[in-house]
Amino acid sequence: MATILLVEKTGAQRTSFADALQKRYAVMTVSSGKQALTLVHEKGCHIVVLDAISMRTPGDRIARQLKDGIGTIPLIHLHPEHKATSPADVLLYQPFTSRKLVNTIERLLTAKRGSDEVISVGPFTINMERRLLIANGQETSLTPKLALLIEMFFAHPGETLDRKFLMEQVWHTDYLGDTRTLDVHIRWIRRLIEANPGDPQFLKTVRGVGYRLDLPGYVTAPVALESVEATLQNA
Repeated sequence: MATILLVEKTGAQRTSFADALQKRYAVMTVSSGKQALTLVHEKGCHIVVLDAISMRTPGDRIARQLKDGIGTIPLIHLHPEHKATSPADVLLYQPFTSRKLVNTIERLLTAKRGSDEVISVGPFTINMERRLLIANGQETSLTPKLALLIEMFFAHPGETLDRKFLMEQVWHTDYLGDTRTLDVHIRWIRRLIEANPGDPQFLKTVRGVGYRLDLPGYVTAPVALESVEATLQNA
């Protein structure tokens, strides 16, 4: 079941779209763009729906903040006006039905199923959209942070990535007073990709600096399939 993140302000005088969406999807509801970004980074989702109509605002600024923070996750903007500067993937203007919203979500989900970003590096493969790692013949579901950290190493094989860079890219902080969270995630990755995590052959520690993904004898060729936007343009 796909997960939809709905950003809306609820009230007694209007019906939430959550009722219609919950019949087909797992729905998470928040009331602000800031809360939405936090939830995306913690739990992930397949599509974000910004109901600016419920907020009594055009919502273009919120849409820009969301688009900057959610990466390739599609954004549907329910807009109260017919004049918009929103960067959303899809704009729906009043009036429209919940059926039209569901049809739009289905179209985006169909496009995403054919456009998952897959990165293959050495003997490992990760599907970023589904957060699935294939290593040593095993398929493992990843948390959002673990998937982002692995993606960093897969994008820079053979390069030493310092702790500050990893903390900034994955946890969005440059505070280095406590990097235990990073160290724990490194141990988790080693359990997934190493035959002997205590004597790692791939994910090496560079003492005093950070970590490096070594792939001796392997060809490293990241592969990214077509984007959601390209799929929609060809639909």
